[in-house]
Amino acid sequence: MINVDKGNPVSDAFSLFLEAAITTQKYADSAFYKKAGISAIKFTVLKLLATAKHPVIPTEIARETIKEKHDITTLTKRMQRDGLVDVIPNPTDRRSLHIIITEKGREKLAQAEPVAQEIASQVMLEIGKTNMASMTKSLNALKKNSVDGIGKLSRSSRM
Repeated sequence: MINVDKGNPVSDAFSLFLEAAITTQKYADSAFYKKAGISAIKFTVLKLLATAKHPVIPTEIARETIKEKHDITTLTKRMQRDGLVDVIPNPTDRRSLHIIITEKGREKLAQAEPVAQEIASQVMLEIGKTNMASMTKSLNALKKNSVDGIGKLSRSSRM
């Protein structure tokens, strides 16, 4: 793991955070594959599509999942091949597509939702309600700082 200054509380916490994030992602993917036959990212996309109040475009999925648009294009093609989503032309913009969850996708989502609850319960097992609120606040700050950092990198690469 990245730990540029072992013994420094900031570096140690950051290294632990990365290890926890990677381990949690591996656990989630393994549990989803074994118990529901899909990946964590497919679950996330199905959940997004099922709860959307409007047709969803790939750019929106990329933004919500913090993935590159070309990765979402590849993913949605696989999901379409698996019968989980339909990809249809946007009636108001021929350059754009709408991604829509199918009945099979809804069934797969229903199968995977208990797995998502099980994953969350396992990962958060030892964290009490007081610590949960503090952790949520800290994670929101980490996410904001990372998004801000991505923005700075994007702006500096355009110069």
